[in-house]
Amino acid sequence: MYKKRNYRNLTFNDDLLRYEVSYFESNLYISSKINLEDTAGYWLVFYHNQISAYIDKNPLFAKTLVPIAPDPGAPAIIRAMIKASAKANVGPMAAVAGAIAEFVGRKLLRYSSDVIVENGGDIFIASQKERRIGIFAGIGNVYNKLVISIPAQDTPCGICTSSGRIGHSLSFGNTSATIVLCKSAVTADAFATAIGNLVKHPEDMPAAINQGRKNKAIRGLLIITDTQLAGYGAINLDVLDSSAPSFMVE
Repeated sequence: MYKKRNYRNLTFNDDLLRYEVSYFESNLYISSKINLEDTAGYWLVFYHNQISAYIDKNPLFAKTLVPIAPDPGAPAIIRAMIKASAKANVGPMAAVAGAIAEFVGRKLLRYSSDVIVENGGDIFIASQKERRIGIFAGIGNVYNKLVISIPAQDTPCGICTSSGRIGHSLSFGNTSATIVLCKSAVTADAFATAIGNLVKHPEDMPAAINQGRKNKAIRGLLIITDTQLAGYGAINLDVLDSSAPSFMVE
C-alpha cells in the first residue's frame, strides 16, 4: 500500500486539473489539461502488470543491485529500465518509479499538451509553459523554500529525487535529497539513486558532484543535506512564491 504524501498539499498547478490514480504500491499524482484519470489508470495497470510478469519470469530483475544484460525481447519499459540502470551502474528496479511516471505520462500526451506525472518524488514533465518544481528535503529543512524552474523548451524531461532519510525506496546514502534532471525520467531515477548512494557524509558531496559531471545524460544535479547544498548544470533555483504554479517533489 502507498502512504499519504502530505507534501502534495503544497502544489500550485492552478492551470491544470489534478488527480491521483493508484494500483498496488503505485500512486501517481497527475496534472493535465483535461481529466485523464481513467486513461492514466489503464496504463498504470498495464505497465505495472508488464513489470510484474517480467519479474515472475526473471526474479533477478527485482533483486539485483547491479546492471543486468540487455533483453531485446522484453517490453519497452523493461528495456528502458535495463538501459538506464546500466548507465548509472545500479539495479534496474532503481528506475522503476521514474519509468512508470514517464511511460504513463507519454501515453497521456496523446490527449493533453501539458502533462506532469509524479510517482513518489520522481516526475515526468511535458509542458508548454515554464513549471516550477518545489523541493521537499524533510520537515523543517531550510531548502524547502527553493524551487527549480523548468523552461518549456527543456521538456519533456524527468526530474527525480532520492533520499536516504525520506520515503521507502532503497538508498545507501544519507542525503536529505539528491535531485537529478535528465531528458528521461527513467534515467534520472537511476542516477538519483546512484549518486545519492555516494553521499554518506556532507564531505562526500564534492566527489558525488564530480561523478555526476562525468555522465552526459545528466542535465543537472542538486544534493541537499541538513545544512548544505551543492549542484551544477541546468538547475535554475528560485525562492518559492506560493502565488506561482509549482509542483512539490519528495
